This record gives sequence, structure tokens and C-alpha cells, in this order.
Amino acid sequence: MRKVRSFIATGVLGLLATGCGSDPVTPDPPKPLSTKLAATTSSTRLITADQMLASIEMQISGEPFAELLGRDIAGYDRFSDKADNYIDPETGVLGTDPLGFSLAIESYEYSKQSMNMLSFETGAGLSLQFGPLLNPAAKSGDEAFVLLRDRLQYLGKASRASGAKFGKDFVTSPAPTNDPTNHYGWPGFWPVYAEFRSFDPTSAPKVGADTMCSLAGATDEPIPPGTPQLFVGDYECDTNSLHLPDRETQVEKILAPDALGYAAWKQVLWAINYWAAMHDIGQNAITVVPEGKLAQVGEPDNTVVGQFPSPLDPTGKELVFGKDGTFLGGVSLEGWQGLVMLEEIDNKSSLMLKGLTSTDGKALQGFATIKDAVDYDYEAPLRWWPAAVAVTEKVSATEKTKFFPQPTGFSIDSAESRLQDLTALLGGFATIFAVTDAKNEELGKTQQFRATFDGSPFAADNQLADGEDSLHDRSLGIVKTALVNLDRIHFDATNKVLVDTATPSAGGVTRGTHVDTVHAAYAILGLRTALRGLTSSLSLYGNDTPDSLGAPTPLDTTKLGGAPFSGTLGARLVDLIRAEADFLSQKLMNEAGDAFNGYDLSKGAPDAGAATLHAQAALIRGLLEAYLATSDEAYRTRAAQAFAQLEKQFWMDDVGLYRSTAGESITMKYSALSFAVLQGALRQHWKLAASKPGQEAESEKVQARILAVMKRVVNGWDDVNKDGVVQQEECLGGRLQMAERALTGELSVAADKGDRDHDCVPDIATAKLPAALAAEITIERK
Repeated sequence: MRKVRSFIATGVLGLLATGCGSDPVTPDPPKPLSTKLAATTSSTRLITADQMLASIEMQISGEPFAELLGRDIAGYDRFSDKADNYIDPETGVLGTDPLGFSLAIESYEYSKQSMNMLSFETGAGLSLQFGPLLNPAAKSGDEAFVLLRDRLQYLGKASRASGAKFGKDFVTSPAPTNDPTNHYGWPGFWPVYAEFRSFDPTSAPKVGADTMCSLAGATDEPIPPGTPQLFVGDYECDTNSLHLPDRETQVEKILAPDALGYAAWKQVLWAINYWAAMHDIGQNAITVVPEGKLAQVGEPDNTVVGQFPSPLDPTGKELVFGKDGTFLGGVSLEGWQGLVMLEEIDNKSSLMLKGLTSTDGKALQGFATIKDAVDYDYEAPLRWWPAAVAVTEKVSATEKTKFFPQPTGFSIDSAESRLQDLTALLGGFATIFAVTDAKNEELGKTQQFRATFDGSPFAADNQLADGEDSLHDRSLGIVKTALVNLDRIHFDATNKVLVDTATPSAGGVTRGTHVDTVHAAYAILGLRTALRGLTSSLSLYGNDTPDSLGAPTPLDTTKLGGAPFSGTLGARLVDLIRAEADFLSQKLMNEAGDAFNGYDLSKGAPDAGAATLHAQAALIRGLLEAYLATSDEAYRTRAAQAFAQLEKQFWMDDVGLYRSTAGESITMKYSALSFAVLQGALRQHWKLAASKPGQEAESEKVQARILAVMKRVVNGWDDVNKDGVVQQEECLGGRLQMAERALTGELSVAADKGDRDHDCVPDIATAKLPAALAAEITIERK
């Protein structure tokens, strides 16, 4: 029958083509597609969870990845007015290096600037002034102001960002009393501990560099006479103009667990970066202090003398003594910013446990004690984080940058539980736990973090999972609850997979039937991060070697009543990773390695429709993470097949860009989320496959793909003439990175005409948008 239909169809087509017996008509050859691209920014809205997930991937793809690719980070000048600059370490010749610069400087600094914007500048969230640990009695007015001012001032002294004996205080100490632009010591500082789900990021940054603002080394020491200085945009030292000008209409007053979790994850990653060393009053990077003096580190006006590697010893083994006084953070300004972010995380952890959970989907009731969260198990009354919590606030009529909006009520806007929320909370708070874990050699056991969590500035802990009022135990409580709920609420035991959504209630759980490929892949990342965090093996950038399984976790001694498994929670983590990876491999991709966007369990079939770029990339990201967690080569093999199909189905060689949807070659749409997944997949494929001996051609190809995505999608630059140098006519008109600041070459000075380094990304004063990723851009062939 199939042959008959084929014959009939062929006959009809043949008659049509020959005109019922006339001479055959030769069809015109297809018109070649245009290779000229243009881009528009479809939406400048900032989606917090997507932005922070992208920022996490961008940080990992930043300096450390550039160094893996053989770049000398010291060869780049991030303040330069020359795009993609690089000084060859061997010849000393200044040239350009688009790939290295896009990773070491742009990817890295963009990730930090978006985090700082959320944490300190826009006000798009709940003010730290009303953090439940900082202000447990919910005081308002001057009482709330004093609590926040005094804490920020103390953290400034613990990092020596304020009270410097010479030069400039980054944080004015004491805070001015009659300056309406500077209530807290840093002009315009607006710390947020719980970020809203989304907002319109439009602002009006001040134009000009008139106030002699310099970030040279972020130091507070006098600059030697004759040393040239670069004075940067005024808003780098005064963030008043970076606030949302009409906050009430610009923000969506919704708290979503994925936004909170990914923001915390990103903040702690950067704090770890800042805590690579301590510093003394000469800004020397102190690496060791006498153990008996460790408790004094960070105390205002301490006289602890530490040691640092001698600059005259190329091996780095010889240590020399620093100056009197050792403080938290690698340098003073970064130390203060890191401490403020840890303060925000500390308060967020309390809000997550005591303010944002529900037992009935109708009202919010927190855990009575931290111990209850740590002991939450499969028999406990069901408690979960609703997907959306609406916030009401009281907004001050006067001095709005002194008396921040005060939360007056929280209500459930969406009661469902989402897998993406638990992924974000697992990854974020497992990483946070690692910096408090004195067994973690690379993080919590270092002197830097032990000095931070020794009672001052943050609560000490006895290192047991016993429910103390500390970030250590609050993080364990969040991780334990997220793990149990991921298993209890989202795991479909019949199909052996985690579903996207579920509707819990006092009477039980109604589990959804859909599995999204991206959410499934990133669930593996969240689970593996939890496993490494709990087994004291998590590090900042060294998580790309296969894990050792079977190590004990602090949660092994906590309650596990009603568990549908025997053995430890750590072993269950690995089982869940395997189940999720098997579903990715067997159900969310075909035999050749092509992705499906998702799977409908009720129909027993994958989603219909063309695959998306981020679904295809998610297969690579998730399967490689599963390989690292289990050492199962089958997952790496399937990831390689997924990468081959990424190239076959999505790469367009004529324009040097990936399709965003399989089969669509005219219009491409990229979001912060799709960029995050793609960059993570390309990086991990290079690390775990393309960098191996004998894979030189593959390595070169993957690096070229990373460059293409960074420059065309993020920067909006299409190197049409292939000379590696930006010409203004090569700018596409739209880009994912909305704007730039000083650390990527922009000063917002009128004479620079909006783009000082001529890299297609305008300064923030010209764009009136932050240095962050847009929600979506559209790239089209013209």
C-alpha cells in the first residue's frame, strides 16, 4: 500500500511538472540564504533565575577556563579602550585575542556585574534592612536604619574597607549623618537579601567621571606619585543613579525559590573567589596567619601579622611577613562586598526555612526550629516551598534610600512545587554549606573561612547536624528538605524520573506528568553539587574529575523515617542521578543523539515539535555531569552523540551561528537561559572530551563555537571580514549583554560616544540598562 501511494504521488507530481505531456520544466535552483545578520533585543526584562544561572556558567567559563586554554590573565587590561586586547606574554607585543578576552574578562566580569547589580544597586528585592536575622523584631524607621547601618559599618571594618589610616575609605566611617545621598557609608548602597522574580531594569546611570572614582586594584592605599590613574564612571563609587527610578512599577513583587537559590549560589561562588586570600593593611594577599591569632582576623584594628608568598621567589614557596593587621577578603573592597553578600545569604537562609514554606498550599508556615528542618523526612508532615510568593510592602514617603520598603505581608501566589526550584536550592545551599564545613579542605577548612565563621562576623557551629542557629545548620536544613522533597514529591517511581511540577497539599501529592529536558539535566547538576558539598569535596573550579562514591555525609545521622530506600541519603543521591541520566539517555534523546524538548509520561511519548538548541545542549550538560558523578562511560558516550547532533542539526557554517530551533535557518532567538545551557555544554564538552590527546581538531572547533556564541550572541558583533577586529558596521544592532561598565572598558563619559572600547556593547548610561543579560534577543538573516 505504501508503494502504491508513493507511485500515485509521483505520477501526479510528474504530470504537474511536465504540464500534462509538454516538455519538462527545469525548476530554478534554490536562492542562497543571505549571510548578513541583524539583531534586535526582543525583551530587556531581567529574569532573575535565568540571569543568575547564566552568571554561574559565565563565571566558571571565565578566568579559570581561559587559563585552561593557555591564556595568561595578566596579559589583559580590563580597563582598556581597545577591544579584545592581549599582550603576548612571550613577546610583549600588544594585539587582540577575541576568545581569551571574551572569557577571561567579559564572561567573568559580566557575571559579577549582574550579581552586584542585584545585591547592592537596583533595589529589586527585599531590603536587608528587614532581614529576619538582622532585624528579627521587624523594627521600622530609625531603629531599622541603625541596625543596617551599624552592621554594614562593622563589615566595612572587618574587611578594612572603612577606617583606613591613609588614602581613601571605600566605605565612609562613620557613615555621614547629614548627607541624603549617603546614609550607610557607600553612596546609594541598597542591599537586597531576597531578589524578586523579575523586573524592568531600566535606570538612568549618571554620565561622567568627575568625582575621581578609581577602582585601581580596589585598594585603599596611596598611589605612588607619578603613577597614572584611570578615573572611572562616577556611578562606580556612587550607586544612587543605578536605582530603579520607578521601583513600584518596575518590579514584580514575587519571590520564587529558583531565583533565590540561583542568586545565593552565584553570590557564594564569588565570595569563594574573594576568599582566596586575606589581606593586610598594605593589601598584601595573606595566605597564612598563626593559628593562635586566627580568631582576631577581621576584628577592627587587629594587629595580626600574616605571611604571603615572596614576590622574589618564582616557586611561591618562600613566605614573607606582611604588615600589622589582617582582614577578610583578598582586598578591602572585595572583602566588604563578599561579607555583605554572606550577610544577605545568612538572612535568606532564615527566610527560606522560617518564612517561605507551606504545609497546605494555602498559608505560609515556617519550620518551628532549624532542627526540624535538618530532621525533615518522608514521614514528617509534608512541607514545601511554593513556586511563587507574593509580597506586599510599605513604602516610605520620605528618605527612600534610607528607609527602604518594608515587607508587610507574604501570600502564596502559586502553591505548586517545581523541580527547577529544588535544583537551585540544592546547588546554592550545598555550596554555601561547603564554605562553613571545616572538613572541606579547599573551602570551609581554610583559614579564611574559619575566621569568617568563628562567631564574628558570622555564627560559629560545632560542625554537627544538630540544628544550631548558624549558616552551617540552616544550609543543611535547606539541603535536607530539598532532597527529601525532590524524592518525595517529584520522583515518579514507575517511570524512574523527576517530574517538572507537583501539587502537594495536606492530603498528599498530585504529581505532574511532564519532564522538561533542561530541568532534568540541571537537576543532575544540583544533585551532584549537593553530593560534593555534603561529602566535603566541592571546590570552586575543581569539580571536573569523577567523584569518589560512598563517603559519609553529615545528613547520614539525621532522621530518614519512611524512606523508600535502604542505605544512606548519599547513596540515594547517586541513585537519583543515575535515574535522571538514564531517562535523559533513553527517553529524551533518540538513538542518534537528537534531543526531544520534553516527555509526556501520561502519553508515554516525547514532545512533538522541532528540538530547541537549549534542549540539545542540556543533554550534553546533564550527561557529562552524570558521568562525573558515577564514572559511567555510557553517559559520556551519549553526551558525545548529543554533541555530534548539536553540530549536525544546529550549526550553520555560512553565518557561524547555531540555530535556536532545529530546521529554522532564518530566525534565531536566544535567551539568558538558552545561552547559559549552551555555554555550559560547550565548556564541559571541551574539558571532558575535546581537550584529550588526539582531539586537537575537535578542540579547535569547540573553541571557535564558544567564540562565535560569545561575540555574536552576547556582544552582538559579527566579524564579517574575519580579521578579528571590530568595525562598527559589523555591530548587529542587538545583543544579549545589555550594557557594560568600567571592568569591561566603559566609563560612561560623553566623549566616548557610548562605546569607549568599540566592541558593540554600549555603556550603561547610554543604554540606560544594567550590565546584565536581556531576557531575549532575535537574530535574523537579512
